[in-house]
Amino acid sequence: MNDMISYLKDFREEVPTWLSNYLQGGKLSFKDLMSSRVAYYPGYYQRCYCDGTLIKVGNKSLSVHSFLYVDNIKRKELEEQIAKEDSFSGYHLVGQIEWQEADIMPSGRHQILKTNNQETPYCFSMIMERDADKDDSWGAEHFVVTLFCGSYIEVYYRLFTKEYLKAPWIFLLNEGVKGDCFAQYIQSQHNYPQFVIFDKNANIWEGYNKVEDVTPVFGRFRRRHDLYVYSPSF
Repeated sequence: MNDMISYLKDFREEVPTWLSNYLQGGKLSFKDLMSSRVAYYPGYYQRCYCDGTLIKVGNKSLSVHSFLYVDNIKRKELEEQIAKEDSFSGYHLVGQIEWQEADIMPSGRHQILKTNNQETPYCFSMIMERDADKDDSWGAEHFVVTLFCGSYIEVYYRLFTKEYLKAPWIFLLNEGVKGDCFAQYIQSQHNYPQFVIFDKNANIWEGYNKVEDVTPVFGRFRRRHDLYVYSPSF
């Protein structure tokens, strides 16, 4: 049996040039973040920002370097959680970029930063660099996590299906995500992630099969997550 991280190391991605060349305090474009593999964590009830499962698996396997977390949470509460949890052990922040509507959706065809009754929307990216005393066994030299206040379904639909015409490479499907409703969005454009880290209490989507001989990972609250791959039968 392989553990999930070891299995995904067979899909290793080199650190993208736009990230490896990043200098402290520098700039990126949102297109850069979307140009290579993306890992997507859809959140609900302000919970996803406390769960590092997706970053742990993707970063330690060196298979993906751009992580997108979406949830509805006040900016102040989010920043307090990040500080309290010591979320990025072994890494330090080298840049933080605030994104505006025109940065994220340059075509102007769709609006994605929408005000709701609870929170002014925001989207920002944190560029993380590995500490000097760590090596690849700890994780990639650099990765970036983008934190988005919004509806996980709407962000997926507008960002991936409409604006950038791609799917996340890997996706964490948890027990709070409405799988049937979400499936309707991605099925409409056949916009399926290659891999899904699947919470056993959710409903796996049609076309996904469990990767055999791979042990699960246990996320927040010791919840079991198995790895599934998109392999529809025709």
